[in-house]
Amino acid sequence: MSKAENYEMMFFPTREGLLKVHAYGFNPCGSWGEVFVTLGSETICVKGFNRKKTIMRAVKLRLQSVENEKTD
Repeated sequence: MSKAENYEMMFFPTREGLLKVHAYGFNPCGSWGEVFVTLGSETICVKGFNRKKTIMRAVKLRLQSVENEKTD
């Protein structure tokens, strides 16, 4: 997958800062793609076939890592 393909960007304000979601690929339907989620200075990359599920999994992983940092 080349980085010149279309991609989707979403930005969500949170208490910890701006949550940035970048989704590449997933076109045509059923092809794989990857999602990058950034909150602060750390980024998580998740690959998958279903765009919605992959985005939700990436956001969930990033927010869980923020919660783990707070409890430590």
